[in-house]
Amino acid sequence: MMVRGNFAQTLAPGVHHWFLEFLDLEMRKEQYSSVFNMENSTQAYEDEVQMAGVGAMPEKPEGSPAIYDDLVQGGTKRYVHLTYALGSRASWELIEDDQYGIIKQMPKAHARSAMFAREQVAFNVLNLGFSTINTIDGVTLFNTQHPLIGGPPATTLGPGLTNVIYAAGTYPNRPSPDLDLSFTAIQLMVNQFERLVDSQGIPVRVKPECILIPPELKFIAREILGSPGKPYTSDNELNSLIGEGLQFRVINYLTSQSAWFAVAQKDSHQLKFFDRHPIDTDYDDDFDTRATKVLTFQRFTAGATSWYGTWGSNGP
Repeated sequence: MMVRGNFAQTLAPGVHHWFLEFLDLEMRKEQYSSVFNMENSTQAYEDEVQMAGVGAMPEKPEGSPAIYDDLVQGGTKRYVHLTYALGSRASWELIEDDQYGIIKQMPKAHARSAMFAREQVAFNVLNLGFSTINTIDGVTLFNTQHPLIGGPPATTLGPGLTNVIYAAGTYPNRPSPDLDLSFTAIQLMVNQFERLVDSQGIPVRVKPECILIPPELKFIAREILGSPGKPYTSDNELNSLIGEGLQFRVINYLTSQSAWFAVAQKDSHQLKFFDRHPIDTDYDDDFDTRATKVLTFQRFTAGATSWYGTWGSNGP
């Protein structure tokens, strides 16, 4: 509990200025909602299920029966909503004697904490996407071998897949080996998007829209994507990446200084943020001590249903 002995200067007049970090230091503009698909939920959890279509239509010789093929159900992804909460308590005497109204602003500090929790949990989907965050196919979000429901026939059917895959029956959304952010690495990423197929090997259109980077890669990204000329050359070649219309966005909640990511527009990827209960604050008084309690809480979950529309490299 916060008591007067810990906040002696709030009791005496004469302080010219209180530097309140949770008010005077501006928090960064919300970032997670610009990347993740924002969903509301009214249940304890949300289930999402994968369904693959049929394979390529074969020729039917005259007089012979048509070949039948079935839709195929894939895996299931469950989003279980977790609760996040933080409380503070101050004595009645401290609140009454506070000459500046500082202690009464506890809820503003709580709101700042709650927003950071959302950003951190959401972007940990990317931070941990090489190791512990799995998608509906049972492997990590960023993987060199996402299994296709159609198996090896799917990668035999898909045009030109031998140029981009690392194993039959799978498709990558991560390079092997991992690559630093560079002109050629972005070209590889774009090409793997261009060759993308569904689970049965039929080409699909999923276009990378934005490259997500930590602050340390901002200047490299600007050199690569922000110049009409090819970077790091002196012969005035055209920067061929300009035609791709790629943007880059600095994400301050990425933990690695070398990992970088690419995402398609929201309707083409499956990064999800489910809001079960928005940020909420309750107040109560302790009858015996007259202390004031403030509790801020929320429920949400974040994850990735599918790897489609995402791509990541864990740097060097």
